[in-house]
Amino acid sequence: MIRRILVIIGYVCVMLFVVALTFVLVAYGNDYTYDFQTHQIIQKGHVIIESVPSGTQVTADGRSINKRTPYQAVWSVGQHAFGLTRDGFWPWSKTLDVLPGQVSLVNYAIMVPKQPARTVLDGRTAFTPQAISKDHRHMAYIEPGVNAALYTLDISGGKPAKLYTAAVASATKPAEALDQVTWSDDASHLLLRSRMGDAVTYRLLTAGSSDSIDLTEQYKFDFAGLAFSANNWRQLYWVSGDGGLRRLDVEAQSVSAVLADKVSQFWVAPDRVLYVQQNDLGRSLWSLDKNGKRQRLIDSLVQSSGYALAYSTFGGQDELALVPASTGVGTLYSGILSDNPTAKVVAHDVVQPDFTPDGSIVAFSSAKQIVTYDLQRTRLTGKPAIATITDQPGVLQRLTWFDNAHLLTIRDGQLYFSEYDGANRVNLGAVAADAPAEHSSDFKSIYVTQPGRAAGTQELVSLAVRP
Repeated sequence: MIRRILVIIGYVCVMLFVVALTFVLVAYGNDYTYDFQTHQIIQKGHVIIESVPSGTQVTADGRSINKRTPYQAVWSVGQHAFGLTRDGFWPWSKTLDVLPGQVSLVNYAIMVPKQPARTVLDGRTAFTPQAISKDHRHMAYIEPGVNAALYTLDISGGKPAKLYTAAVASATKPAEALDQVTWSDDASHLLLRSRMGDAVTYRLLTAGSSDSIDLTEQYKFDFAGLAFSANNWRQLYWVSGDGGLRRLDVEAQSVSAVLADKVSQFWVAPDRVLYVQQNDLGRSLWSLDKNGKRQRLIDSLVQSSGYALAYSTFGGQDELALVPASTGVGTLYSGILSDNPTAKVVAHDVVQPDFTPDGSIVAFSSAKQIVTYDLQRTRLTGKPAIATITDQPGVLQRLTWFDNAHLLTIRDGQLYFSEYDGANRVNLGAVAADAPAEHSSDFKSIYVTQPGRAAGTQELVSLAVRP
């Protein structure tokens, strides 16, 4: 009998030990620990830092911890300053808020080399503007002057190719000035705008060929603001002089009837056209999809001479950022195509919105500031994740996204690389043309126009900022 009781007690003890051990392991896995100073069980937070390149020395709160990336560890709750150092690279630093039971993840740290590998893609006296295809594999730029011409470049290793030569001046006509070029989404065609005096001409050119169509001459329309539709180079949109939104179909050689009247602006989105329409009550924002369905997105817009708009999708939800020129107020509309869209004012005194490639962050910018809104962090934490960048040097001239966490900005003729919140800013040198810096298709290099080695020349270069 006693033996049976002892066996039962033994089983109970083992079960209690297993339960206690399980509890301890679960608590440990959730970053709970015993504080011997306060004699209390406290919950810590987890820090994970990854870098490019990896194997970079980690410092924490001003001291070396003899660890390298990728790094992960449990840390006490509060703010901690982490740093990364590596010979030949600019140092990286960030203060992280460590929260109880949560992971503070840094997976965007790029160690920028102090002397990035520089490859000259093209060099000539001058060229502008710089246009890049949607896949970031092809460039187009204009050489102005007496021998004005349009050039294209396959960035993967091809040589610059002259695609179009401007007409020279004659006894009856001035010289043709080339002033704007854009790519179709599939990089198969380009749209070139040129001027002869006050006359504006739009030409459709085939990439890699001398084939071109003078759309203005062929269709006898004033194609002011003509733009490719998304994913279909054969269809182009513009607003005619009477305010009618219309579509040109190159394949069918036809021009549509007015698709919407009293239109002052339009933007081409992936599967639709967005446009501003004037009515008796004011202005409203509309959508026209590829099937011809119209949808009013914003009933009443602030009266303004113009609007800056950016459209993207993130997490299966449509996102639209809008800035009226008259107010400079940046508003983010989430679920804009749904039955229950939401609107949030994100920034003031801005002029332009821009989304990251994946749509996770939108930047509202002006000459004096950049305000970023992180949709992903906002959804994860339930709190607006907004960063206002006002300490940048000089006046902002251009802004583009390098990837989903880094900005490329041109200020007072200097190119800067920084994180989305302005941290870890690196000056990459002077630029030579009023054109944005662009990223490569693999997000490893930056394409920008810089002063050439010879006086008075420019070079289109590739700067390798990550391996």
